[in-house]
Amino acid sequence: MSEDWKFIKEVHSFKELPSDQIPEFIFWGRSNVGKSSLINSLTKKKIAKTSRTPGRTKSLVFFQYKNILRIVDFPGYGFSKISASEILKLDLLLDQYFQKRPNLKKIFLLIDSRHLLKPIDLSIIKLLEKISEKEIIFVFTKKDKIKNLKLLKKNNESLNLIKKEFNKNIFNTSIKESNGIILLKKFLFKSQNIHD
Repeated sequence: MSEDWKFIKEVHSFKELPSDQIPEFIFWGRSNVGKSSLINSLTKKKIAKTSRTPGRTKSLVFFQYKNILRIVDFPGYGFSKISASEILKLDLLLDQYFQKRPNLKKIFLLIDSRHLLKPIDLSIIKLLEKISEKEIIFVFTKKDKIKNLKLLKKNNESLNLIKKEFNKNIFNTSIKESNGIILLKKFLFKSQNIHD
């Protein structure tokens, strides 16, 4: 299965986007949310680069499963190490992608389980609901980092409230536990009628 996934390209402008009809699924979240690690766990391959310094990404990164679907790795938001001119260029690319890209099928919004929804996440959700009609799925990462049972119980209660309030599909994931990753992969593949 891992050999069926491959890195396609990094894109810095709208004209560089792949010119085909392969369905695309965005993975987006705050800087340092564990996006690359999650993609590597999903694909069972070290396909996405992990960085110790968040906020350096200035492109869209495309990973493809056979000729069936793509994961589009969006640059993390909330903390940037790139220049103002690069931020403007990136904002234009993201805006054009959402407005003009017919390949887009669903948006997976990654959220750190320890911090849940921060104001910047809520702003991104509002923005997405305004500019796109595509389904937004919440993927909570780093669940294994919550060690205390009391905190875990409180966290689960908060997640139930979030699910009711936003009426979204929710996945709990950890790169150290396979269950959440397997469920997320099944959901992703099921949307394209792929049997793992």
